[in-house]
Amino acid sequence: MAVAADVKGVKVVLKLAKGTQTISNCQKTADDEALFTLGHAVGGLTQEGVETVSKVVESTLIEG
Repeated sequence: MAVAADVKGVKVVLKLAKGTQTISNCQKTADDEALFTLGHAVGGLTQEGVETVSKVVESTLIEG
């Protein structure tokens, strides 16, 4: 049986010096470079530096 992933949502999680910040509802079709740029742009609005940018993809697995 083949299993396919149906992407439900994409988030970007920023690890900052004093905690984390999540950017929800990102475009499902956005590439990694665009999400990385978004993370650093939003992180640049804070007083803290961005330590890491993580991409979180929520998917439902379905039989194909």
